[in-house]
Amino acid sequence: MEKLNILRHLMMSRYRRFKTRAQLLNWQQRQITQHLDWITQHSPFYQAFRGKPLTEFPLMSKSLMMEHFNHLNTRQLDRDQLLACALEAEQKRDFNRSVFGDVTVGLSSGTSGQRGLFLASQAERHCWAGYILGRLLPSLWTPQRIALLLRANSPLYQTVQHGHIRFHYVDLTQPLDQWMAGLTAFDPTLLVGSAQALQLCAQEHQALSPKLVVSGAEVLTPSDRALLAAKFKCPIHEIYQCTEGFLACTQRDGVMRWNEDIVHIEPHWLTSDKTHFSPIITDFRRRTQPIIRYLLDDVIAAVDEQGDKYNGIQRGEGKLEAIGSSPLFFQAIGSIAGRTGDLLKLPGDNHTSIVVLPDLIYRAVSLISDEPLDYRISQVNKDCIQIESEQRHEHIAMALQQLFKQLQVDVGQVHFEYRPRPQWQPLIKQRRVVNQWSS
Repeated sequence: MEKLNILRHLMMSRYRRFKTRAQLLNWQQRQITQHLDWITQHSPFYQAFRGKPLTEFPLMSKSLMMEHFNHLNTRQLDRDQLLACALEAEQKRDFNRSVFGDVTVGLSSGTSGQRGLFLASQAERHCWAGYILGRLLPSLWTPQRIALLLRANSPLYQTVQHGHIRFHYVDLTQPLDQWMAGLTAFDPTLLVGSAQALQLCAQEHQALSPKLVVSGAEVLTPSDRALLAAKFKCPIHEIYQCTEGFLACTQRDGVMRWNEDIVHIEPHWLTSDKTHFSPIITDFRRRTQPIIRYLLDDVIAAVDEQGDKYNGIQRGEGKLEAIGSSPLFFQAIGSIAGRTGDLLKLPGDNHTSIVVLPDLIYRAVSLISDEPLDYRISQVNKDCIQIESEQRHEHIAMALQQLFKQLQVDVGQVHFEYRPRPQWQPLIKQRRVVNQWSS
């Protein structure tokens, strides 16, 4: 029965067809209406919103969700008990401890400063497994060996191990030579992990030859993509997977798109010309822990009406599907640019403050060299930018000055400090652009 459920969702993920975008949106609205009707009957927090349209539901955040967790979830589960068990499972590296009945409990990484809980029932795990396999597998009929490079394992990930699909969990808390040896012996056809973990594999990749590399959990900059493509010589795709859901991925046409057959996206615009936004997520497949109008603190680069990125960063590779296939009607993503907390705020003319978006910095740095650069750009004070790199500090500074001038930053007030290349740690998310100072 479990395999049949996963297969059913896999087939829907891969083969459900919509003839037009209008048909997709009408279908999506019916799913949302049914979902909200069920949630308002089973979640005490949302009972007062029964019969109301999605736009009248409150915006949700991680802090608000954690505050009202006991009334939000539909299984009457206690936040403190779950949090204690999830922490113990992570500390002891025994993730079977994080299962309550048919509900799996996990922890977010806490990059934004607060760790959050996420829940998934058995039915939701089957849905997730089917959809992620349907989206990511290059072929349904060829045996696949999938390696996941993770900071923490979960029974959720083990759901995908069935039949001719083998799964290998790489525990990044272990020494590099230890997990690299196990990974090499496994010889994955699909290599899935954070940009940082994938870079470590690329540097030690002599015996690895995946057919597809999938980056997630961290921003994949143009320099990172170039390094991975040069080393592995295979397509480099992206997945936007977080505790709030399986939000987007590189589709089989090679373009990163929202998974609009399981999530609804509202843009919270960050710029007046609507080039960048933070997504407001409604996952109409998750019932145990409702994700309704959840505002993420990520920065997304939009696409213009012709489908081009505003920032010009290269998309992924892939073969275009036949016209009329569903992924082409899903809204494209320009790029995942970073976190709102890492927007740089620099002095402009007439005592104004100019916001500098992270993806503009990624692109500026990528254009100064044909070789991938390891770097971190940090705003450490109101008028001070710190450049950490193993080489070409002055070239990076010149590229940033040129960008700042284009954005009308008063470059005369901005000075640079140089430091050696950053020392990354696999258990801490890699952030190429960081705001250590807030106005």
